[in-house]
Amino acid sequence: MSGLTPVPGPQAAMALLKHAPERVQRLQMKKDGAGREALVALAEQQGVSIQWSKRVELEGVVHQGVIAWVVPAEYRPWAELLATPPMAGRAPLLFAADQITDPRNLGAILRSAEALGLNGALLTRSRCARLGPTVTKTSAGASELLPVALEANLARSLREAREAGFQVIGADMTGEAPTRLDWSGPTVIVVGAEGHGLRRLTRDLCDQIVAIPQLGETESLNASVAASILFYEARRATLSGVEAP
Repeated sequence: MSGLTPVPGPQAAMALLKHAPERVQRLQMKKDGAGREALVALAEQQGVSIQWSKRVELEGVVHQGVIAWVVPAEYRPWAELLATPPMAGRAPLLFAADQITDPRNLGAILRSAEALGLNGALLTRSRCARLGPTVTKTSAGASELLPVALEANLARSLREAREAGFQVIGADMTGEAPTRLDWSGPTVIVVGAEGHGLRRLTRDLCDQIVAIPQLGETESLNASVAASILFYEARRATLSGVEAP
């Protein structure tokens, strides 16, 4: 398996077989795993070999008896994501993580980002979760499909985004409601770590701060939930010819 990356879980394996089959080198599956007929059929259709095992092990990760061994996804240059052209009347929309260290939170955010049509994500080399088995499993394979950049300095990357014509909108506890913002132009949505929010420098680099109005007694939303709401609102506001509530 040298040089290959394990992608755990049937959903993630299915996503890769559907959308990037050329990267899948083999599947490792538990012999007595039930309900895998569609996955097996797709693997056979794509010409991907299946290794049946009595036990499937991957330390520290829940895999439900399925591991896809794949050619690793490569990080993209941030400049490449900033050069994303408008598509179907929608301006480029990117996500940037400000010290989100929990891989499950990051995986959930990337799953929403890919599902809601974001054009890419930015991670940093320090104090931030990286792509890996836990992120891939939690994202149901979306992290393997969404373009992701890895840069050393978030502040510099946000400045580069502004110079490229993007507005930078940070998510925090105090700010404007999403419906009051103009999402029509190229946008980077910055989300901070759960319990910490945005760092002061990150906040200072934002053109606007957005906050999700809350009507209940809960003090805050999970970072991945908040990100999903903002991704949807940004895309809902720019959908062209598509009905959305």
